[in-house]
Amino acid sequence: MTGVMSDKELRRVTRGFQTLHSVLRLRILAALAERESNVRDLEDVLRVSQPLLSWHLTQLRQAGFVTAERMGREVRYRFQPAAFQELVHTMETLLGISLSNEEK
Repeated sequence: MTGVMSDKELRRVTRGFQTLHSVLRLRILAALAERESNVRDLEDVLRVSQPLLSWHLTQLRQAGFVTAERMGREVRYRFQPAAFQELVHTMETLLGISLSNEEK
């Protein structure tokens, strides 16, 4: 069986998908994919409260989809595409398929 994985690996994949199971989190990621931002910038763009935004950013950071860097008094958030690539690669391994358009 091509897709044999440990329970630990499967839990990591499940956690990744659970983290992405939120419209607001996907909107945050889309905004950060355009440019790194601080919470205030994201509040303006997404029109959500700072506490709600901070909670979702923490979830995204814990799952590896976002990084945070303190710069003086503010924290700048960055999208991490490698986390998505890893999730896709893991799913390809699990299912024994290629999800890319490229011939392998």
